[in-house]
Amino acid sequence: MVATQVRTLPALRYGAMAALAVLVALAFTVFGSVGRASAVQADCEFVLGFGALQAMAPSTVGACVANEQHDASDGVTRQQTSSGVLLWDKATNWTGFTDGYRTWVNGPTGLQERLSIERFDWEPASIALGATAEADAATLAYVSAAIAAYEQDGLDATVAHYNSEASIEGGRSLMMVDRSSLTLLAAPIFRNLVGATLPRGHSLLRVIQVVNEDGGWVNHLQTNPVNGQREPRRSYFVLHDGIVFSSGHFSVRADLAGVIREYVSNAIGRYRTQGLDATVDFYNSDASVDGYLYLFLMDPDDIYLAHPIFPHLIGTDIKDVVGSNGYELGKEIAKATPEGHWVEYPWPNPATGREEPKTAWVVRHEGLIFASGYYTPDPSAEPPAWIGADPREYTVEYVQQAIARYDRDGLESMTNFYNSTAAFEGQFYLFAMDANDIYFVHPLFPRLIGTDIKNVVGSDGFELGKAIAAATEEGVWVEYLWPHPVTLQEAPKVTFAIRHDGRIFASGYYPVADDPAAATMAYVQAAIDRYERDGLEATVAYYNSRESFDGASFLFLIDGNDLYLVNPLLPQRIGTDVKQLRARGLDGMVYNYGEQIASVTEEGGWFSNLRPSAQGSGSATHVWAIRHDGLIFGSAYFDDE
Repeated sequence: MVATQVRTLPALRYGAMAALAVLVALAFTVFGSVGRASAVQADCEFVLGFGALQAMAPSTVGACVANEQHDASDGVTRQQTSSGVLLWDKATNWTGFTDGYRTWVNGPTGLQERLSIERFDWEPASIALGATAEADAATLAYVSAAIAAYEQDGLDATVAHYNSEASIEGGRSLMMVDRSSLTLLAAPIFRNLVGATLPRGHSLLRVIQVVNEDGGWVNHLQTNPVNGQREPRRSYFVLHDGIVFSSGHFSVRADLAGVIREYVSNAIGRYRTQGLDATVDFYNSDASVDGYLYLFLMDPDDIYLAHPIFPHLIGTDIKDVVGSNGYELGKEIAKATPEGHWVEYPWPNPATGREEPKTAWVVRHEGLIFASGYYTPDPSAEPPAWIGADPREYTVEYVQQAIARYDRDGLESMTNFYNSTAAFEGQFYLFAMDANDIYFVHPLFPRLIGTDIKNVVGSDGFELGKAIAAATEEGVWVEYLWPHPVTLQEAPKVTFAIRHDGRIFASGYYPVADDPAAATMAYVQAAIDRYERDGLEATVAYYNSRESFDGASFLFLIDGNDLYLVNPLLPQRIGTDVKQLRARGLDGMVYNYGEQIASVTEEGGWFSNLRPSAQGSGSATHVWAIRHDGLIFGSAYFDDE
């Protein structure tokens, strides 16, 4: 993901505070825009407001691809271009252009650019984020009270108070940063980071460096500690006596449906400009995922081409996907038309790891189905039970839950649920066999359904299928090699299997090293030793192969120009600049993760972020990287704490 440069567009003077808001809003633009080349429709044209906007920024809007179309269901007129979508809201006379991640708005001061998740204060309420004047006033009052406390009680007393939970009011907490040293002085919800220097890639660093005594507002994404969701947050920053004081409040997008439709339109635009292969590669990558927002894509035969959250679905028919409630959601999605329609169903939220109601917008374009959606979670829901649980104990509990569902709801309902992605809980999934030992449940490898487990033999020759088929009503434990859900490469697995009502119910876990940090460092050192022994070319060839995987561990290797040489899990990154990568830190903020990796020294360093994948939702990724002979060698381990 490439940060865009700030560009000056025709506009009148903006107020000091609003100008700062625009500046920092641009600083949050982290996604690259879609390509500009496209096949142009000869008989289409830009007219009226769209024509005026295109004339103001022709290189940004791009060429005409199709004539405008009005959607009576939401009152919005849209026109596809070679770079994105033009939009006009009839009810408010709002006109803008978006490439999916950024939006250019033709407003009272000319053409202005912002992130699509942001809104200018002057934009209509139907377009704007749901932050109210009352919420803004409360945040300002909270920050003002902190500054007053600092003036009255001094720095030490203020820092002590605002690092305590007692200082949190109405969900608002204070952040204090020493401007000269960039040291975090206070942050009660991230106390483990207090005293540290903000890293070079921190998403708020630029704001802290440019804010002045007049203060300013920033709209950005942050993890809400109440529900674990990535949500729009409106924060106020002000410089006082060399210290940056900041607080904010979470706001709700007024038009989630519009955001999703624009996201899907942008995906179609990417396909039109860059082709199918590039589109599939991008939407199968981590770079395309932002919290809960991701695209899934099917071919003209309704076969999955892209799904970054559940890659095991790729190559399967969406019409076979059934929700945990028995709803045949896949068949409904497969009914997609060029006009598009909405589908509601339960589905795992990659931002929370829980199954939640999802509303997806699905469009068929040139035979392909483009789809994305949003979730409406229950804020009071507890974290998934598997997070932090003893894996051996939870394996038994997970299997017993499946048996209880079978006894309560019957065979068909249980089968539909556990063959769906909704049944995944981290690394846990069910596989089940009938009285003749024939698979009837296997969500990770559905091709096994209908085959005899007794014929399954591991790569080491161990007849694991026969061992599992020997399950009794007391249950058996079996250890063997099996593909890991993250890498789909073989790793040691421990499975519990029990026979109930003649059928076998089974699940398992993948043991981790007693000291995963030491194991990760040893894996990287082994790669360095191979490099010293065999040279660069042989090392690159080996670690770009699946043979190099060790369970969930794999190597990434970066050259002296910060370009990827090795990344077997995401080969599309090879040749790209690591400094372009951003990630969500454990504190919920977005960091320039790639710049941190690129700055690593010969002493090495650890970097932690949150995984976006539903197979490990809520899991932390701990990356060890070290520079050797001008190259950067790195690997990672995951945990669910």
